[in-house]
Amino acid sequence: MKCFDQAAAKFGWSRRNPKPGATREGDWLIGYGCATSCYPSNIGPAAARLSLTPNGKALMQMAAHEIGTGAYTTVAITVADGLGLQVADITVEMGDSNLPPVPVAGGSNNAASTTNVAAKACEEVRARLAAAAVQTHDSPFFGADPKRLKLAGGALVGPDGQHEPLSKAVGRIGGNLEVHVENVPEGMPADSAKGLYEGKMAMSRGAGRKDVTAYAFGAQFVEVRVHARTREIRTPRVVSAFAAGTIVNPLTAYSQFMGGAIWGLSSALHEQTELDLRAARYVNTNFADYLIPVNADVGQLDVIFVPEEDHRVNPLGVKGIGEIGIVGMNAAVANAVFNATGKRIRDLPIRMEDLL
Repeated sequence: MKCFDQAAAKFGWSRRNPKPGATREGDWLIGYGCATSCYPSNIGPAAARLSLTPNGKALMQMAAHEIGTGAYTTVAITVADGLGLQVADITVEMGDSNLPPVPVAGGSNNAASTTNVAAKACEEVRARLAAAAVQTHDSPFFGADPKRLKLAGGALVGPDGQHEPLSKAVGRIGGNLEVHVENVPEGMPADSAKGLYEGKMAMSRGAGRKDVTAYAFGAQFVEVRVHARTREIRTPRVVSAFAAGTIVNPLTAYSQFMGGAIWGLSSALHEQTELDLRAARYVNTNFADYLIPVNADVGQLDVIFVPEEDHRVNPLGVKGIGEIGIVGMNAAVANAVFNATGKRIRDLPIRMEDLL
């Protein structure tokens, strides 16, 4: 409901006249519509190999997929945060099946799966450095509780501000430190990661939670304008709000949400596969005949991040956002068309001939 509240305020929902066909500007009928967006927070078992050098450079390796959603960056940000380094100090290697396996990038599980195993690898590095430090007489942390030591600013840091540079902390254990970890989400069988090495897909919705609704949420608001005579449909304004847990990279997340909203408009008003039923062949197999939105089809589009912390879905509270941006948009458009014209269309895409 926070998504609805914030999106409605930004959109100006209070100005909506609920009577269909009652709002008009010249030859254009104006309609407001909204709908709910929700998508399950999926996560899968994953493995990773992390190496840390005494000069504060880290290498994260996993056989993950980068399909254009910024996976390299989200993993690098996670590792930098976990090791107390700069993102520029992190090298991420993916896309090689010789590397430790992770699930396929689909079902909005990639960010949750890869960042959580990366964070687990960072914790293993911290624990090993801390264990060695508290057992060494010349260490400023000798005899301290290893659980209270952390990695920050390129150093091993104690609760009272004592610090030791990574060059000494890593050098103490013999030079480069390498760990190999596997992460099995809570609620999944303990041997779930084993199947990854055999190319088997495993994924859990909300880490198998049965006691809570493990979803990302949102609200879609759309203004449509329908020409009174030609029934041409325009979408001058869209406001979308999403509560999707921990946002690892706000820049690419905004782009993902925005792209999802446009994808939803495309589903509502443009895309349709035409079949020749006699020949059992697709007819519109090109971008001249298969309609997709262009700049002129998308007016003002605002995305709102609704802050949310939900560590019940996974330790980092990461909820995938690959699909949620599209969900509900076609329903919001259909509702707006009804508000504008009084005609309820239940088949997609909604075209002008449906409104004549």
